[in-house]
Amino acid sequence: MKQFRFERFKLYVLMVLVLTSFIQVGILWNYQNEGLPTNFLWNIFDNSSSKVPGDVGDYVKLFRVTATEGYDESHFIINEDHEYYAKLCNEAFYYLTNLLEGKNILSKQTYPEEYWGEIVVKKSFVYEFRTKINISTLSALLNVENIANQEFDGIYKMALLPRIDSNNNIGLYVYDGNKTYGFVLPFNKKGLSREKYNDILIALENNETYSYVVMNEWMGINKTPYKIKPDILIPRGSASEDFEDIICSVPQILQNIDTSTKDDLEKIAAKVLGNDKERLTWGIDLDKSIVFRNPSKSYKIHKDGLLEYKYLSQYDRADKGAEIEALEKAIDFIAQMADMVKGADIYLSGINSDKDGYYTFTFDYKVNQKPVSFLEYPVNTGNESFVNNAITINANKKKVLSCYWIVKEFSVGNNTLKIRTYPFDLLDDVFKKYDYLNFSNFSVKDVIISYEGKYSEREEHLKPVWVIETIDGRYYTVEMKEKKGE
Repeated sequence: MKQFRFERFKLYVLMVLVLTSFIQVGILWNYQNEGLPTNFLWNIFDNSSSKVPGDVGDYVKLFRVTATEGYDESHFIINEDHEYYAKLCNEAFYYLTNLLEGKNILSKQTYPEEYWGEIVVKKSFVYEFRTKINISTLSALLNVENIANQEFDGIYKMALLPRIDSNNNIGLYVYDGNKTYGFVLPFNKKGLSREKYNDILIALENNETYSYVVMNEWMGINKTPYKIKPDILIPRGSASEDFEDIICSVPQILQNIDTSTKDDLEKIAAKVLGNDKERLTWGIDLDKSIVFRNPSKSYKIHKDGLLEYKYLSQYDRADKGAEIEALEKAIDFIAQMADMVKGADIYLSGINSDKDGYYTFTFDYKVNQKPVSFLEYPVNTGNESFVNNAITINANKKKVLSCYWIVKEFSVGNNTLKIRTYPFDLLDDVFKKYDYLNFSNFSVKDVIISYEGKYSEREEHLKPVWVIETIDGRYYTVEMKEKKGE
């Protein structure tokens, strides 16, 4: 009997030793990957169901859809609430899916970049992302499992030409920022016919929708001393346009925090940090910002709504992974607290894959389908540093490494702004405002009208501005003039 008890005791001791060894191995492994030994135990008991997964389709969105009858004709922007928007997008994604899967491609040809300028002045429907979207990301968006296309590695813009030939075929053109790729496919038997595309264009013209013209057509091709991309659209026709009064403010949940109250800090910790809230300590910095921190992670929330996140431990550059893997990590991070950004949609606006060991993703806001730009927004890094987007995230396939997020909420005021939209003096105004510019260091990649967001801890009424993007990635803004006396 004593021998039996002794053997049982040895069994218990052995089980404890095995369990202890298991935990130690887990701690060492997790410390190398996360930097905080206690994270391993937390991961065992963590309730993963409380995490908010992000959907790629919620953030990888078309920036603009336009239509035109052809050269010297008006171009119409088709907004998301337009009756044809969903149909036109479904058609484009149907043909794009066929293209990625290598189905029903009757012919194909590759053209130089300049050919894209010829496409947009033909009878066409043009679909634009704000940045080049990788094929793997598009495949995730369209649920394409096997990619047969080997022609291009991503899409910046694409166009459907319903009158490509006299047969029942449609042209699909892809522009990746460097080259133009043309494909001919048969019309979708269950989709829009050539006649229906014509009807849509006629309806757009008859509704007197606010229209645009290609900048090169308006200025005269090759008449400027600097390079202008051939597909830039600028307003034509009306002397002014009504703009809503957009109000921007720090979210109420951040405004109303009593930093001396533990309950308030716990509430914001639960909102911003999610599962991390139990693992971090918090405090108030000298600049009155709220800091949550542990040896591997740091969150800092400023009075203006700026969220700074940093992963403090070492990361393995071999973990860069595929673009779609890192993008999913970035989107999961955003989804955790996206509902704090009330009154705005968040969309992917930029991707930089050139970094060693990680990708940089930028996201921006649209309010009632109008973009909001945060250019040269100051961030508190101890130096004079700025960001040019609402959200800037560095991520690899395993984790988010850093983030600057200008967390704001938006509403629409009662006033209407009547803004002059004649672009006649636009480029002259750029050189007057930025007097260090000259023809040799200036170019135009795109021109958009955007609401301008600025640093503020208070409620602000945003004004629309011209935003000029250069080919080398610089941004310049020109104030739009308000039309008075009407």
